[in-house]
Amino acid sequence: MITWWMWMVAGFAMLATETLVPGFFLLFFGIGAVFMGFFQLVFPSVPLWIELLIFLSVSTLWLGLFRQKLIAYMHKQKPPKKVDEIAGEVAVALETIGAGKIGKVELRGAAWNAMNVGDQGIDASARCQVERVNGLTLEVRPM
Repeated sequence: MITWWMWMVAGFAMLATETLVPGFFLLFFGIGAVFMGFFQLVFPSVPLWIELLIFLSVSTLWLGLFRQKLIAYMHKQKPPKKVDEIAGEVAVALETIGAGKIGKVELRGAAWNAMNVGDQGIDASARCQVERVNGLTLEVRPM
C-alpha cells in the first residue's frame, strides 16, 4: 500500500528532477503525486487502483491544459538576439576590401567576414559602417 508520505516524496522528487530534465513532463506528474499525497491524507482507505487512476488523471489533465502555455511563456521570456543590433555600428577594415568584394573587418573585438556594398573600396584600417547582417557576413559601407 502506498502511504500519503510516499506520494509526497515521489512528487517532490519528480519536481526536483524537472529542473535537470527539459520538457515539462515530470513537473505535472510531480504535481499529480503531491495532489495524491494530500488526497490520501484526507481519504486514507481508497484502494490502490483508484489512487493510481486519480494520479494519472490529474497528471495528464494538468499536462494537457498547461504544458503548451508554459512552454509558450518560457519562450517569450528569452532575451532577444543581440546580433541584429549590429546594424549602424562602426567597424574597422582588417584588409583592403574592394567595392562589391568580401574581406575581413573587426567589430566588438572579433573578426567578421564583410561584404563591401558601397561604390568605393575600403582601405585597410579604415572605418566602415555596418548596414546589416546577412547570416555570418556583415554588409558594410565606407564612411
